[in-house]
Amino acid sequence: MSNKMRYRYGPKVLRSVKKTGTVAIELGDMLKFTASGKVMAVSASGDATTLVGLAMSASPTTDLTATTVRICEIGHGTVFEMIVASATQTYGQGYVISAAQTLLKYSTLSFATGTNVVAVCAKDGPTAAGTSTDCTSVLVSFKSGIFQKDIATS
Repeated sequence: MSNKMRYRYGPKVLRSVKKTGTVAIELGDMLKFTASGKVMAVSASGDATTLVGLAMSASPTTDLTATTVRICEIGHGTVFEMIVASATQTYGQGYVISAAQTLLKYSTLSFATGTNVVAVCAKDGPTAAGTSTDCTSVLVSFKSGIFQKDIATS
């Protein structure tokens, strides 16, 4: 879970959407669209095809099923600051969803063409010392999600 405002700049397309079940959604969580037309937090790279936006409000597990949360839709050129398990960020680098609301670099400098790539680096980041598992942040623009089907899955 993130519990952090991730929006940095660009257009905001905000929606009010009901969450599924009594699951926790924290501010800044990447959210997926479920078959029931509700949202829940993503948990793996396979959630790429149902990614819809980032949470702009929170809802703890104690909230009732179908509580409404605010989301910012992805795919409109909006830039967010996300956590990424890597030390060097390169403009155009693609990212896939990793566990725990983290992005992970796609294996090559894909320029957003790889399988399950959901976001693209919007600004070169610093080259940090350390291992590839050091967590840092990156400015990204998400590709269009479930509604525009811009994310390649094969």
